[in-house]
Amino acid sequence: MLKLSSLSDPRKVLYLLLFIGSLVFGGMNIPSRFSVTTTPSLKHRVFFLKNTSIGIKKGDYVLFNMSTSYINNGKRFNAIKEVSCVPGEYLTVKDKNYFCNGQFIGHAKDVSLRDEPVNNFQFDGRIPEGMIFVTGDHKNSYDSKYFGFLRRKDVKAIACPIF
Repeated sequence: MLKLSSLSDPRKVLYLLLFIGSLVFGGMNIPSRFSVTTTPSLKHRVFFLKNTSIGIKKGDYVLFNMSTSYINNGKRFNAIKEVSCVPGEYLTVKDKNYFCNGQFIGHAKDVSLRDEPVNNFQFDGRIPEGMIFVTGDHKNSYDSKYFGFLRRKDVKAIACPIF
């Protein structure tokens, strides 16, 4: 607890003002540095955002803007997904099962949560330069299994999971 008598020392007053100032001015950046997921599509809920798309690698989470008629009535929104396959790796699809270099990364559905038919992305080959394949953790995640490759240049930030 802060006692008023301790504010008689000018250094303590200065430190207190600097601390409060850093909270006020630094706090203005906090909303743009964090993202909270509200859907079950990922196992993590809170992410710290690094505003760069340089150095994206397999296993990273990325933030990007998207729209689809299946979510939010087609209005654009930010999404976070995990990078599951990167340029040069081999993506294959067999019976709606997706594999990166032979490792299973997800299964696609035929219908959306609103019971509407969905198209599954079909591909068999190496991921092209400048593209990444992203997936969510949940079986109902709307991800590259449906919309295909995400362009690296469309990534707004690397999302580092906090919890």
